Amino acid sequence: MAAADRNPATGASGGSPDPVREDELDALFSPLADFPVVILAVSGGADSTAMMHLASRWARRRAREDATPAIMVASVDHGLRAGSNRDAQWVIGEARKLGFEARLLEWSGDKPVTGIQDAARTARYRLLMDLARTQGAGGRVAVVTAHTEDDQAETLLMRLARGSGLDGLAGMAPARPLDDDGKVVLLRPLLGVAGARLRATLRAAGVPWIEDPSNEADRFERVRIRKAAGVLCDLGFANDKLALSARRLARARDAIEYALAGLKERVHLDLHGGAFASFIHREWSLAPAELRLRLLGRLIASYGGEADPVRLVQLEALDARMLEAAFEGATLGGAVVSRHGENVRVWREMGRGGPEKLKLQPGAAAVWDGRFHVRTAAEGGMPVEVRALGLVAFSELRQRAEHRHWPDPAVPAAAAASLPAFWQGETLLTVPYFAGFDGAPSRWQETAGLYSAEFLG
Repeated sequence: MAAADRNPATGASGGSPDPVREDELDALFSPLADFPVVILAVSGGADSTAMMHLASRWARRRAREDATPAIMVASVDHGLRAGSNRDAQWVIGEARKLGFEARLLEWSGDKPVTGIQDAARTARYRLLMDLARTQGAGGRVAVVTAHTEDDQAETLLMRLARGSGLDGLAGMAPARPLDDDGKVVLLRPLLGVAGARLRATLRAAGVPWIEDPSNEADRFERVRIRKAAGVLCDLGFANDKLALSARRLARARDAIEYALAGLKERVHLDLHGGAFASFIHREWSLAPAELRLRLLGRLIASYGGEADPVRLVQLEALDARMLEAAFEGATLGGAVVSRHGENVRVWREMGRGGPEKLKLQPGAAAVWDGRFHVRTAAEGGMPVEVRALGLVAFSELRQRAEHRHWPDPAVPAAAAASLPAFWQGETLLTVPYFAGFDGAPSRWQETAGLYSAEFLG
């Protein structure tokens, strides 16, 4: 344990931070009450151990007056150091002493040599997501982490060093969805609480915690920033002030999001069911740069499939090109951005390999290419493969069409080629996007309830 803590308000050593009070618990943990199932992610460190004990106290208080969610604890053994399994087992034991159901999750398989913290974080959330899906019974589940005011400050500094824009500098959100349909939500109820107060809470209650040796490893950026906290504080960059800046930047981001909603109306943004997006170029070009970039970035992310995220500098370069009269088109982030008269269109770039192929059994559902939630019915459905329609198949559909409005003539051929289609071998069963238009083959209309593809944008 640390010999001394910095005062959360002043950053000075030797302060006496106050433990979290009983009358603060409802304000901190009330968001958990909106979920029937809550999973506390506990590593055994001071922050997450304090969160577990505070959540237990909150649940006991709430049980006297109202229903409380079913709360369980999950601890992930990443297997990256000796004793990690012992520590995770300790968490499980402590959780059960508090009356919580507890699960130990293990990250198995090969581990990367570089980027280990990012890989561990990804694995941790994947394991927590898998657990949430088994516990939720189709309902909403909250995965709760113990990120603190200190973590928020460190995140802001790390992103500032990378030249992040407003979204990055707004820091970690108190809540965000972890899955595509929003049923599993990540909650961070302690973002406004200093870590020193959580440690004071544990000391006051005589509760021990685990010190992870990796928290002292200088090879990790977050650790280096944490160790520099004293110097930064002496310069006026105390964690509470940095976290305050993140909250104020988040407030500014919310205002921009409100303005973005108005821009979408002015440019007559149409998502065309996921086939492609279109908007009026002139109205878009008259908007402030921040709004232009946000709209463009969102569309590229929605239509670009599973391509790597676009960097802000790339988006800024594309924005500058699109303002030029000679602009006709470009590709970025797995998406095609094309000028057609007064309109701009955005659709999925097929690339060399095209979107992934996905096998679905009857009753199964999955996310295909990061763009569509695809599903087959449990009864009446057959094992299928979901893959892109392709230009050849789309051309054949057009040639066989008996109705001038089918397939949808508004969809560019290249965009239509990227739509999800259900296949058995080389037999095209249906393309859900086109199945609802007049003139669709009768067999497509008959099987409309068996196969579906919902755009996630």
